[in-house]
Formats: sequence, C-alpha cells, structure tokens
Amino acid sequence: MPSPTDSALAAGTHTWDKDKTLIDYIEDVRSRFADLPAYSQHGQTITYDQMLKLSRKVAVYLQNHKALKPGDRVAVQLPNTLLYPVLAWGILQAGMVIVNLNPQYTIRETERQLKDADVRVWFCADICAHLIEDVRIHLNCPLVVVCKLFELHPWPHRNVYQFVLRYKRKAIKPFAKHKIVSFRKVLRDGSSRPWVKPDLKASDLAMLQYTGGSSGVHMGAMLTHSNLVANMEQVNHFLSDGVQPGKEILIAPLPIYHIFSFTVHCAVSLLSGSHNILILDAGNIPSVIAELKRWKWTCITGVNTLFFALMRLPSFKEVDFRSFKFAIAGGMKLDPLVARKWEEITGGPILEGFGMTELSPVASWNPRHDNRLGTIGQAMPQTEMRITDALDNVIHSRDTGGELWVRGPQVMKGYWGHPEQTERHIDKDGWMRTGDIASFDNDNYWKIIGRKKRMILVSGFNVYPQEIENVLAKHPDIRESLVVGRIHPVNGEAIKAYIVPNKHGLTAAELREFCKKELTSYKLPKQFEFVERLPENE
Repeated sequence: MPSPTDSALAAGTHTWDKDKTLIDYIEDVRSRFADLPAYSQHGQTITYDQMLKLSRKVAVYLQNHKALKPGDRVAVQLPNTLLYPVLAWGILQAGMVIVNLNPQYTIRETERQLKDADVRVWFCADICAHLIEDVRIHLNCPLVVVCKLFELHPWPHRNVYQFVLRYKRKAIKPFAKHKIVSFRKVLRDGSSRPWVKPDLKASDLAMLQYTGGSSGVHMGAMLTHSNLVANMEQVNHFLSDGVQPGKEILIAPLPIYHIFSFTVHCAVSLLSGSHNILILDAGNIPSVIAELKRWKWTCITGVNTLFFALMRLPSFKEVDFRSFKFAIAGGMKLDPLVARKWEEITGGPILEGFGMTELSPVASWNPRHDNRLGTIGQAMPQTEMRITDALDNVIHSRDTGGELWVRGPQVMKGYWGHPEQTERHIDKDGWMRTGDIASFDNDNYWKIIGRKKRMILVSGFNVYPQEIENVLAKHPDIRESLVVGRIHPVNGEAIKAYIVPNKHGLTAAELREFCKKELTSYKLPKQFEFVERLPENE
C-alpha cells in the first residue's frame, strides 16, 4: 500500500511548462479562441479578441503612467461585470500585481487593504466610489479610476442600467470627482501607444489575494505567475474529462474577486475557451434562475448555500438541464443531502474539492468519473497531501484525523509583509499547514473532519472572530466580547457574539448598527447574547 504522499502524487501526472507566465497564456488565446464569446452580462457579450484588445489598452495606459512601474500593486474593487476580466488581464499585461477588493467592504476594510498592499492604482466601481473621499484622508493613492458597472454595454442600454442603479436601487451614492480618472479616459489614452511585453519571470508576483490568518490578522497571500499557472493547469486537467474546448457555457454567480472563481472563470478559460455568464447579484435567486433559463449552460460554480437556495424555488425545476454536465462546489462544506437532491433534479453531479487562498486555491477535487459525496476528493496533479499529529509527526494510518498539510506548485510564495507568519505556515521543505483536520481512506480520498484554526465559514466567506471582537471593543459600553461560530443548516455556520456590557440597556439592534459601520454584511453577528462573564468552554 503506497504512502499518502506517494498516492497523492499518483492522482495525476499532468505537466506543463514551468517557465510560462500568465501573459504567455493570454497571447495564446487569440490564435485559439479569438472569435468565441468569452463573457456575457445582462445581454451584452464580448469575445476573447475584444477582451484582449480592451485589456491591452488598460495595460498600455498603466505602462505609460509616469507614477507607475512594473511590480506596482493595482487594486480592483468590482463585482461580476464585463470590466473585471478586462482589468485583471490588463494589469497583468502591464507587469503589475492584482489586488482584489470586495465591493461590499466598508471604509475601514477598504482603507486597511489598500494601505497594507501599498496600492498605486485603485480601479473602483461606481457603487463604491463614495468611499474614495474618506479613504483619501489617510491614504495617498496616486491614481483612482472610477468604473461604471455597465461601461462596456452599448448605448442606450448602458444609460438605462446606470439610471436604475443610481435612482431606483440607490446603489450609487454621490461622490466627489476631484482627481478621479474615468475608465473611458483609460481606454482613450491606452489607444495612443503600442503595448510592450513586460520582462517577467514565472516566479514574479501576479496577485495579492487577502485572507485572514488564525489570529484574524488580514494578510495578502503572495501568488506568483507560476502559482496561478500551476493551479490553472491542474484544475483544467482535472475537469477535462468530457469538457470540449470552446464549447462550454459556465454560469459564474460567485464573485470573481475570490480566487476560486477567478481560477475557474478567468484563468482556466484561457485554456478551455469557455463562455462565462457573469451573475452580478447572486443573492437575487429569481434573476439567477432567469439566466439559467436563457442559456444552454453546461456548468455552474457555487457554494452549498446557493445550490440550496436555487432548489427551494419551484421555477428552478423549469430550467432545461439537457446540456448540463456538472457543478463545482467551493468555499464551504457541501451538504451531501443538498448534492443528492441537486443531482436528482438536474441529472448532473456537484463536484466538491478543497482549497484555500494560500493554495491558489485548489489542492484536491472529486473526479467526475468517481465522485464521492462527503469527501474532498483526491489530490490535484503534482500535489502532495499528508496529515500530522500535535507534534507534527506524519500520520500514516487511514481514517485517522490530523492536521492537513499540502505541498505543490500552487503553494503561495508567502504572506506580504509578514515573514514570521510565512515561516509559521510554510516549513523549509515547502509544506503548507492548512489548519484543517482531515483524514484519508484506502482509496486516498480525503475528508475534512474539523478545523484547528479559529475561523468561521459563512456561505463560503472566511470570517475571523478576532476582527469582529476588535470592532466590538471600540464600543464604549462593552467590557468584553467573544465571537464564535454556530452550525447553520444552510450557511454552514452563523456568527454569535457573547457580550459583557458596561451598563444595562445595551441592545442587539444597537450593536448590529454599530458593527455595520465597519464590517461588511457577512461578518455581522446574527445573534448577540449578553452575559455577566464570557464562557470558558467556547
């Protein structure tokens, strides 16, 4: 019987050119998929050729800006719109580094990330532009570009959609336009000169993807071109069974600013030529179902919460599933009951895997030909997985729990500005401690059975209790707080906060409003319990 390390490597022997950067792959796309549709959103479609031409203009603009140089960090704070892939590939073709920001971030969350990454350019969605003035008080970002969500839609549709956003949904708040560049100006100025391919190595940084450590410290995972290329090749190989290049239509409801969705809908698309249908608001389940009815889609990415929500509506059963092949689950644990019901309705499986931001992000996946619910599948090609005990000794016994460690070409370079945390999480031999408790069986299928690190997983979003506790500590009427996760049948976990108040009369409603000022919606506690002292067994 082979050891788990050997068997992990045996999961696939797929190889690729380790010296290629993402830019090399981008250049290959035009010869393979130029005229094929790349992305669609709200009735507008752009081809791969159109996307590449637009992204080149972005790259030229950045390359010729006097305040910028290769390697500078460029923030993108956008939801799923046609602009996102244009900006992402433009930044990379300029030889610069993508820093993804959640459009739901508060002023505090946005400022913290921009400052930590020393961002030189901030592409900000118009729905976030009201943050700019307050953020600039403490941060001098040389260049801010405001992007309209429907910028690439033709007139008059563009104007209609923007009108609805601003005046009906009140999603665009007033903002100061002083020293702000429009995306239209970026395109105009980027048309004036030729693109110059940057001198990059595969080991150079491509993305700073922020995540929280077990202590709640917000850190940027340094993902290199080789990291992202490796995971792109690994995922594409793992899903290649029955997938036809240039023929697949993928529904993209998960935000592309998350590394999992970026890998599937941006990176892997360079290899597969898939047509990605961008869902702007996945929380609007009827609109998601309307998109499913509109296309002969073959695949969808999602989290357990989304799959459950879709199946709850009777209209989901009216969708034509004849072209559907499989769904891809990530971000949170997949409930086998949800997966079985999904396959009963759609006729196709949900494939679950394991990943984390630091792994670019995928380490294991269930193969289509042998999908085993309740497991995270087998190791990706050229990826090793092992478990250790409390003293870091390797455990070779099957069905025995231990901390999961991963080694492979997708393991990040380290944490930006935190060498001590890098050393703590990645050993000298390149093994990454995941903080998750796992086991493996005789067929080398892996299963997550617990979590070592202090983290709450809410609908696929990582939430770190320390961050919430730090916010609560600012309230003058709170003496102490403790934030924990509670099992939730749909969302995976829900957030609960124990509060030791300084005075009587403090209410949950008051605390919820207080937290809204500094925490995005999925980080807000669902339950507050007022106690005389914090529980010791949590």
